[in-house]
Amino acid sequence: MQLAREFRRADWRQMLAEMSASELGEWGRFFRTQCFTDVWMDAQFATLKALMVQIVSGSREATAIDFSLLPADDEEEPAGETVQPDEVLMRLGEGISGGVRYGPDSQSGD
Repeated sequence: MQLAREFRRADWRQMLAEMSASELGEWGRFFRTQCFTDVWMDAQFATLKALMVQIVSGSREATAIDFSLLPADDEEEPAGETVQPDEVLMRLGEGISGGVRYGPDSQSGD
């Protein structure tokens, strides 16, 4: 589904049906070395936020991983840590301007 989102295709099933197994394998090998857009943007914003905190606080303790909204890979994730729950992600996303946040407690416009 990430591959379909990368190519801005809403119909990921149709995209896979049009693709051969060898082509899918080639894309898989390519995206192991090249990040998907959402991963790349998360890394950029997390690094920017970490640098801002380091400049303001004068401390080097804040890292980009502390500000990342996406879960870390299994090999990078320390033992005992869990993926952030939806409530935490929604709270973190409230600071991002330019959009409307929809959740289970949202009410329709009637």
